[in-house]
Amino acid sequence: MPGELPKRLAMTWWGYALLSAACWGMQYVLLEVLFGKLEFAAAYSFLSIANGLLVALILFLIHPKQDWSQLSQSWSVIGMIALYLLFGSGAYLFNAYAIRDKNATLASLLEIAYPLFIILFTALFLRRIHLNFAGIVGAFLILGGSILVVASRSK
Repeated sequence: MPGELPKRLAMTWWGYALLSAACWGMQYVLLEVLFGKLEFAAAYSFLSIANGLLVALILFLIHPKQDWSQLSQSWSVIGMIALYLLFGSGAYLFNAYAIRDKNATLASLLEIAYPLFIILFTALFLRRIHLNFAGIVGAFLILGGSILVVASRSK
């Protein structure tokens, strides 16, 4: 019918997560190639700004009615936003340096250890652990894999 919104495609949380992983994988490979062709700081600065603008544009197209006033509703929210930006910027920048200084494959094999830090920070700051036995085994496999990557390439 005219004027009716199109139906949203249903996607599971793990579908989004797998698409995210595929996008990250391609992005890492492209960064490795670009860092071999362009000056690091200029390339990464441009890519970071352009990426942020593109994501904002897509979100405005999907969700045109956004209430930004809630972002300044309290000092605790403002503080969390500032910390998110600080740690997020660090994550992106340190990962880019790892890709530049080694390669996308090895950088990604260590960067994939971030769930261990999520487990640690969730336990410390939120006082929650979202793992069952299988999740704990998976966390130890990630830790073991990270140790193997570093040990095999430490020279």
